[in-house]
Amino acid sequence: MADTFQDPIATASLNWFDSSGQLHIRVYVSDGYNVIERCADGNGWTDGTLNVPGTQISATCWTASDGTHIRVYATSDDGTVEWCQNPGSTSWTQGAFTIG
Repeated sequence: MADTFQDPIATASLNWFDSSGQLHIRVYVSDGYNVIERCADGNGWTDGTLNVPGTQISATCWTASDGTHIRVYATSDDGTVEWCQNPGSTSWTQGAFTIG
């Protein structure tokens, strides 16, 4: 984890099995300012690509015929924003769900 990220105050987690039976775990952590992602894909824990503002977090995922879809909802003073990662992409995009 980045050296500047300390004392997590909120977490959310999710997991799924891929088509070959491999377990994937994601943990989203907020230090009260930003949300980061940690990943376990059978090779230890690594830093994920999500790094967005947020103090509170919720997350969900589902597996469809094209792969696993992840949604993270990060709440800050400005409201709640949906962040999306879809199959075949390692980048995050802002989703349609927002409040605030």
